Amino acid sequence: MRYMMIALGMFMALGIGCSAQAEDCDASQASMNQCASKEYAALDAELNTQYKTQMAYLTTPTRKKALQDAQKQWIAFRDADCAYQVGKREQGGSLWPLARAQCLSAQTRVRVEQLKAYTECRDEGCPR
Repeated sequence: MRYMMIALGMFMALGIGCSAQAEDCDASQASMNQCASKEYAALDAELNTQYKTQMAYLTTPTRKKALQDAQKQWIAFRDADCAYQVGKREQGGSLWPLARAQCLSAQTRVRVEQLKAYTECRDEGCPR
């Protein structure tokens, strides 16, 4: 039994070491790409949370449609602007995924803050 506990401890330590190593965002281009992609995914999830919160707060179908339209147009703008900034995948080489994810993250971070401001503002004059 004692040896099983020692072996289990070693496997857990090995797993923790591998996990920490996987999070080293400067180890290689692939790890930088992966970390940037994870950051974008987290920001996109936060964007969706803030959007849903504001949609739930809005009281009329007209206002909900206005936010929905604005969000669709913002997504189209973000994607087009990042395509302009980083160019086409086939021209970007191994840095392209990193540059694209960083651009998407930067744009999304700004929109998250805008939506947070909407969801936090419940005074007269705020979007409703």
